[in-house]
Amino acid sequence: MDVLGSEDKKELFKEAYNDISAILASLRDKGLSDLEIFEFGKSLINHFDPIKMENLKKISDHQDALFREANDM
Repeated sequence: MDVLGSEDKKELFKEAYNDISAILASLRDKGLSDLEIFEFGKSLINHFDPIKMENLKKISDHQDALFREANDM
């Protein structure tokens, strides 16, 4: 896989920004409030946050271990 140069990244981000802006505008046109769209955007950012994903995995693994332990009692 080739490493993208800064100009390539700029162009990709510009395209993504335009695409995302169009999608969010269509959500507003369909009746979603700005707050709902904002909350949706925050959930997307959290979904792709690698640190939060790792923390969620640790919590889930811990809860699974507790559940198995409780079932063994």
